[in-house]
Amino acid sequence: MHKLICTFFLFFAGASVHAVPVEKAGPLVLATEYHIQSSTLGDERTILVSVPEGYETSGGAYPVIYLLDGMQNIYQAAGARDVLVRSGDMPPVILVGLKSVNRNLDMTPSVQEGNAQSGGGAKLLAHLRDEVIPFVEKTYRTNGYRLLAGHSLGGLFATYTLLNAPDLFDGEIIMSPALWWNHEEMTKAAVPFFKTHPDLKTSLYFGIGADDGYGMRQELKHFVDVLKVDGPEGVRWGYKEFDGEGHMSAPLRTFYHGVKFIFADMRLPDNIIEHFTTKAFLAHERMIMAKYGPAARQAQEIYVPLGYQLMEKGDFDGAIAVFKRNAEAYAANRYPRNNAWLAAAYEKAGRKQEALAEYQRAYKLAVETGYGELDTYRKKVTDLGGTVD
Repeated sequence: MHKLICTFFLFFAGASVHAVPVEKAGPLVLATEYHIQSSTLGDERTILVSVPEGYETSGGAYPVIYLLDGMQNIYQAAGARDVLVRSGDMPPVILVGLKSVNRNLDMTPSVQEGNAQSGGGAKLLAHLRDEVIPFVEKTYRTNGYRLLAGHSLGGLFATYTLLNAPDLFDGEIIMSPALWWNHEEMTKAAVPFFKTHPDLKTSLYFGIGADDGYGMRQELKHFVDVLKVDGPEGVRWGYKEFDGEGHMSAPLRTFYHGVKFIFADMRLPDNIIEHFTTKAFLAHERMIMAKYGPAARQAQEIYVPLGYQLMEKGDFDGAIAVFKRNAEAYAANRYPRNNAWLAAAYEKAGRKQEALAEYQRAYKLAVETGYGELDTYRKKVTDLGGTVD
């Protein structure tokens, strides 16, 4: 993989730099706020919905990550999403943040002795299942793949949701969960739950700061120990303590690594790169698009160097498949070289008319976007017997 990445950056070393005029623009909008009158909870609740880049023009459907304590967690989640989509470690996703009202009441699964403001978890779960999710899936283009992420009491609630509505989400990111609640009742409930759900399939990621309180860390380890012994084979799970992080700082790193863990099957496996066949490559790409939506893709740091390596090996059909997938996956960035790379593969394969068409597209994009290299593309077009407008 390192060779692929180095090749990509070397190829871009000669990219042209151009200035663009500065224009005043509007504010950058992170999310849209909605107010839902909840019959389940008996009051009005607020959610924030953040769509990924390209949502408005793609026409595709997207996975959704639901975030508890959404007013604070949506910021770091959006940042992680944007970085990891670019790196090919996750697909573009819709983020839905639920605003907290009374965390102690809403997110706790049972009444705590002497604490009247507790035990509302069942109502919050019903609100999420019967009101929030249907609203989001009616209003936005979603593909049915859902994740839940929660921190502290939110992590406790996420664990409760796993044990009481195991089919509602495809995976969960559980951050510094308050599993001490009511003498670790969630961990005690997990033992019979896992034994009675041997066919459970889900992905779970647990993270906590190494500087978090001993009670938080120890109780999380107890739950993880149950997973080690009784977790069904279909449950993928990961767990990490993050050095130098406390209770409030750990969610940033936990969410980032949790998303990478859950979407790990997105990334093109090394064995496909090292023992490339067009059939295996395209099968993997179809799989990630079917599972995570048509916008799921590898980073260009994967596609482009792989395509060049295949051309060096004389596998021009394989190079065409890779560069074509790259051009389709990144059509929205309107980068002329996407088409020029594909054209070069067609040309090497002796498919002159298809090469000509791609060089003409590259030239047109270069004119429209100002990326430059017009003389290069014009010469390629004329050498292949074509013309440019």
